[in-house]
Amino acid sequence: MLVGSRSSPRRILTAATVTSLVGAVFTLVLVLMPWSPSLTRHPRHASPPSLAPDTLSRNSNDIGGDKTRAKMDYIPGWPYGLKINEPDTCKDQDVYILNTITSNPSQVYHREMIRDMWGRESIAKQLKLRTVFIVGAVPSAVTQKHLQEESDKYGDIIQFDFLETRKNLTVKSLAAVNWFRTFCSNATWVLKCDVDAYVNFWALLDVLKPVDDTRDAVCARSMSRSVCREVTKGGCLPHYVVDPKDFSPNVYPPYCQGYAYILHQRLADRMIQMDQLRTGPPFWLEDVYVTGLLPRDLHPRWLDIRRRSQVVPMSVRPEYHDGTFLFIHDLEGQIGQGATNYVWLKTLEHYNVTL
Repeated sequence: MLVGSRSSPRRILTAATVTSLVGAVFTLVLVLMPWSPSLTRHPRHASPPSLAPDTLSRNSNDIGGDKTRAKMDYIPGWPYGLKINEPDTCKDQDVYILNTITSNPSQVYHREMIRDMWGRESIAKQLKLRTVFIVGAVPSAVTQKHLQEESDKYGDIIQFDFLETRKNLTVKSLAAVNWFRTFCSNATWVLKCDVDAYVNFWALLDVLKPVDDTRDAVCARSMSRSVCREVTKGGCLPHYVVDPKDFSPNVYPPYCQGYAYILHQRLADRMIQMDQLRTGPPFWLEDVYVTGLLPRDLHPRWLDIRRRSQVVPMSVRPEYHDGTFLFIHDLEGQIGQGATNYVWLKTLEHYNVTL
């Protein structure tokens, strides 16, 4: 006992016991924590040491930790690794369009539907088309297991190690473009579309072939649109509200409807080079950044197909399969389950295609 201390031996023993218990609990918490800030892999432009909310750490994201990461494929100049990759998708193939479909890992129904449509091998060969699904990382080991099983079965899943979140949609689309130029450089065009988009590829080919040398991109172009600063009844939904710190102008530059757009390989190369020059994270509204801010100074030659893009389909119409529309958004969600398959079968009939 220290000189001058008023603690009795019993008090000292009690304090020592409590301290030991607290230390044991603290140690147990550290062991069981799903992430550790010191082991977090930050994106290229993140600001350590804080844990970015849209980034998974090695411990929470990788079963197997560093050993798993060591086995990942990486794209030169791109900061995120590939948890699941199909590097031979386009190898020794005659590919005109690479269709990169951004998908949430849980959207199994939509992926299966696409595999039965233009993802079908016989159709893909006719169209000179290859299709892959771009997904992000998930913290659930069960979901990851199912995704790996799906990948093993179909060989069309491309999974990066950034977290699957709305704020990472820009990163996901940039990842698709980088994957295109690294693993499918023999394709002429890359079509980025959402998993709920319907594409009339026969009509799209009729548009693309004549403009191979004269256009750099094809999309439904928005000429100008005001930035949402607060939620309104007029269409400013919460997930579109932008803080001036993220984007200070009050009007966006022209950009494409984000659910479907197609880029020529020569523009994709220049966009990748331009993106590597940024000194901060990309703006999180994917369509604004990837098709507006990023290529703005590249002066690409856009082909605007606004009149051939249906964002809000209200009922099944002949124009959805006869080539009038190239892109249709969310037939299943807007009209009902089975609408996409119906339009697909009518499209096959219109173009005299047999499965």
